[in-house]
Amino acid sequence: MKQLILIVHSDPACRDALRTYLQSSGFDVAVLYDPGKVAERVEVERPALIVMTSGATRGSGLAALQALRRGGDDLPVIMLGEQDDVTERIVALECGADDFICKPFNVHEVLARIRCVLKRTAQAPLQEPAFKPPFSFNGFELDYASRTLTFQAEPVPLQQTEYAVLNLFTSAPGRVLSKEVIAQRIWPDAPPRLAAVGVWVHRLRRRIEQDAAMPRLIQTVRAKGYVFRPGSDDWSFGVSRKYHASMPPSVAEPVRTSLR
Repeated sequence: MKQLILIVHSDPACRDALRTYLQSSGFDVAVLYDPGKVAERVEVERPALIVMTSGATRGSGLAALQALRRGGDDLPVIMLGEQDDVTERIVALECGADDFICKPFNVHEVLARIRCVLKRTAQAPLQEPAFKPPFSFNGFELDYASRTLTFQAEPVPLQQTEYAVLNLFTSAPGRVLSKEVIAQRIWPDAPPRLAAVGVWVHRLRRRIEQDAAMPRLIQTVRAKGYVFRPGSDDWSFGVSRKYHASMPPSVAEPVRTSLR
């Protein structure tokens, strides 16, 4: 499957030149004019990497980058500078850009940098949170030391595999994890069990989602896998005192399964 590159640029000539060259180099390419629409766009169609101008007539590429990073999304982003300005480069990199290219640029260089960033991010190990402080999200707290999950200080029962899947997602918030990657990390010594991944993700959703049928924390990325998106301000799970009373029996009680 071809990797998708999203080009965000207000200049049609520059945008089209990049699109044509990247398509001829084996990538699928999508284009966007307004950086302010980036967050909305990646929710619908998630690219492997974004190439985005740091400034545009509509909105700001830097603001769009900051919004992604504040939301915990580590989607690779290469910024295109409007001019050779060291301050602009520093600001972009400090905002979380993976690389920065100044105009005028050569499309061959852009391609080389895209491949370099994609290779680097693909090889980056998922963070192992075993020695980190508890991970808090949306009223939940995952304690890695005790391997326990609480919601507003009340315990949420987790099976061993449910904990392992949640551990993996909280180690890489905002990163799309394929079923193959999840299976390899959860069952490293077993043949790939892709169907089992879907089962355990569904069970975990029943634990932490307000509506498992319309998940907002663990989202499915079509043909790619799953992505964990904590931190939605409008998400709530109810009052902790009423946790067991308000949740379905499948959530309040341990789920038994033959899968190991």
